[in-house]
Amino acid sequence: MTKIYALLAACAASVSFSAMAADAPATGQDAKALKAEAEANFKAAKKKADADSEAAEAECKKVSSSERGACKKKAEADEKKAEAEAKATYQKALADIKATQK
Repeated sequence: MTKIYALLAACAASVSFSAMAADAPATGQDAKALKAEAEANFKAAKKKADADSEAAEAECKKVSSSERGACKKKAEADEKKAEAEAKATYQKALADIKATQK
């Protein structure tokens, strides 16, 4: 569950970022700052997904051996999903920035 909350926090940061980008046309300098913020949010979301995955795998070591495989698969799936959502949010933010520059 903590991974989901972390991803939501990262997405919320990007959503507010995207909303800010859509409010007014971005100048070259503004666009550069917005891109840097989007990249920082993306990297933070990926780092959080990795940390959450490591924590989940550590928890998997505590469960019975019969449940361990399913636990690890779920941890891996959660990490892939979090990373995919972070990437999608990042790409949307970049598209929003590009759209405001036209």
